[in-house]
Amino acid sequence: MRRIRCFLGYLWLWLGGAAQAVSLVQGPVVAPTPTNAVVRWTTDVASGSRVQFGVSPTRMDRREQSDVGTEHEVRLSGLKPGTTYHYTVGTARVPLATNAFTTPVRDVEVTESPTNGVVTPPATAATPTTQPRPPPTRVTWGSLRTLQDHFDRHGADFAAADPDNYAAQAWLFLVRAKTEGLPAKVDSEGVVRVFDAKTGAFAAYNPDGTTKTYFKPGRRGYFADQPGKSVDLRKFSELPLPR
Repeated sequence: MRRIRCFLGYLWLWLGGAAQAVSLVQGPVVAPTPTNAVVRWTTDVASGSRVQFGVSPTRMDRREQSDVGTEHEVRLSGLKPGTTYHYTVGTARVPLATNAFTTPVRDVEVTESPTNGVVTPPATAATPTTQPRPPPTRVTWGSLRTLQDHFDRHGADFAAADPDNYAAQAWLFLVRAKTEGLPAKVDSEGVVRVFDAKTGAFAAYNPDGTTKTYFKPGRRGYFADQPGKSVDLRKFSELPLPR
């Protein structure tokens, strides 16, 4: 029956809707588990749902697909824990977006925000069990034109599912830093740098609280080499939280 629905959907596109260009409206958003993932996205017109994926951006040799529609949901199975997968969403002929995600090493609970499509990172020993909902990425990230580059280079450090999830984690890191008083410095331009020795996470924030960068340096002494004077974020009221 599912194959019949897919065939009828493609037949409709061929006869009546093929002339319409397909555009991505929202997503893609990925909700991964150690061995599976669900990829969701939205298009402006009904189209096929296909995901090409693999462990290399030049070797996306696996694919899964689902029904025709505007709200797309494709389940990927047979994945390996702790592995980065590159993927492209779209139709059988039209790629719409390419990105990457990393499967967690163990089972965790991930939830999808109904307001901004952000997959909230799971609670760990280093993060509170109850977390506030991150604002939209356009509010928390300082320069949106740099976000994709930062995600491409550093998203895997935090098993971020996509740029929005990466930006959300950076915002939550600042929330935790202000709550727990993580080591922090502020320089002469008002840029605040935060470091967590337990997880190795480092972030820099603009004076208005928006994120400049978020990554794991992997080098001892990196935070000590940063400019600025030490501050207690629990008492540092000048740095706001974007909302």
